[in-house]
Amino acid sequence: MSVVDGDPVVDGTAASAAPRSRAFAEAVLPQAPPSALPRGRLAAGYGAAFAAAMAFQLLMPAGWSRLERVWAEDGARFLLDGITQPFTANLVAPYGGYLHVLPRLAAELVSVLPLEWAAVAFTVLAAVPRALVALLVFTASGGYLRPLPVRFAHAALVVVLPAGNSEPLDNVANLHWFLLYGVFWALLWRSGPRVPVTAFVVLAALSSPLVFVLVPVALLRLAVPRGRVVPLAFLAAAAVQGLVMVFAERTPYSHDPADPVQVLLAGLLRVPVVAFLGSEQVERYYPVHGNLPVLGALLLAGLPVLAGLRWGDRAGRLLVVLGVGYGALVIAGTLVANWTRVLQVQQPGVVTTGQRYSVAPCLFLFSAVAVGLALVPRERWARLAVGAGRVVVAVVVLYSVVQHVRVDGGVLDGVPWGESVARGRGQCAAGAPVARFEHEPENWFFEVPCHHLDR
Repeated sequence: MSVVDGDPVVDGTAASAAPRSRAFAEAVLPQAPPSALPRGRLAAGYGAAFAAAMAFQLLMPAGWSRLERVWAEDGARFLLDGITQPFTANLVAPYGGYLHVLPRLAAELVSVLPLEWAAVAFTVLAAVPRALVALLVFTASGGYLRPLPVRFAHAALVVVLPAGNSEPLDNVANLHWFLLYGVFWALLWRSGPRVPVTAFVVLAALSSPLVFVLVPVALLRLAVPRGRVVPLAFLAAAAVQGLVMVFAERTPYSHDPADPVQVLLAGLLRVPVVAFLGSEQVERYYPVHGNLPVLGALLLAGLPVLAGLRWGDRAGRLLVVLGVGYGALVIAGTLVANWTRVLQVQQPGVVTTGQRYSVAPCLFLFSAVAVGLALVPRERWARLAVGAGRVVVAVVVLYSVVQHVRVDGGVLDGVPWGESVARGRGQCAAGAPVARFEHEPENWFFEVPCHHLDR
């Protein structure tokens, strides 16, 4: 710094660094334009979309079966702790090496209801956040995806994507895959309402072990002068989650060493192929056609991605890079951290084991694809190519959704929850000190001291 005529002059490089970073953040984080619809019609549209999202999740064949059954940690961990442990201790108790604040809050609510209602309550409480994430994605993506049909389809995938409608459907234990994607768009959404968006990113960060991958997006958002509350709250919650993960114990699924080639092949099948076909269809096609579905899916996703990089603006190109990068990072990190031989693609089921791993990576990939499909290039041949791409991608995704519903992928057919509760209460009535409650998947159960059932 020097002095000229008594006034301090800051070095030009230092003085321009902040404005340059701010200008870059402003360019790549565009404001979503306000809707042209009257407020009443807009609210009605969002209400109808929320109702449709809820109906799809609850009333599709797999969703209907969840209304009568409890899944995995929803019962044997969260509900059990909600019934038997104090609320404050529950909220900060790690499981699997990280915090699960939102699932535990849901379980606390379920625990004060009649035990017979638990299956329905968990199903509804899992469907609501997912529907809200879809609405958030639709609104937040307005600055990136201008064509309404592309923007609507892009958001609808949060609900209808077959990768999310088998194992991860309607259970709070797997909500964090959808929450991670929701936080991604919440951080990109500069004009979102501060209080609800802040609450969302905090709850999501305290419920997911993967939130740290989004720290660069939060730091980019901090470069924008206004609206820093959301990224600061996210970073604070992520720091809390990280601190817990450093000291919490985690029991690994196995000690099998991860084979890089197997991880790569599993990742290719679990993201681009599952994104377009769904896990159950991969199980059907891969043993017959080998790697041809991989090549087809890479072509189907790769062309829109290349179009987005070629013709997109700075914001669109960044979204393409983030979508592809986060999709690859999340699936690779998840597979390596949880690797076991049953994840190899030669195993029966191919990619149906650990279906949940595909959810967030597939959604990230579709964000990148959506950029290319939303473009309107100047060249006539390019406009025709993009239009054809929209049709082809829409047909393939629609086919995968219909096929998934037709084959009843993810339908639970084990012991109904009502029957399990009746057995447990019968055990207590017969003088047993504890009641045993069986639920899905097979061989999962938990035991509750009978005195807790009299509340």
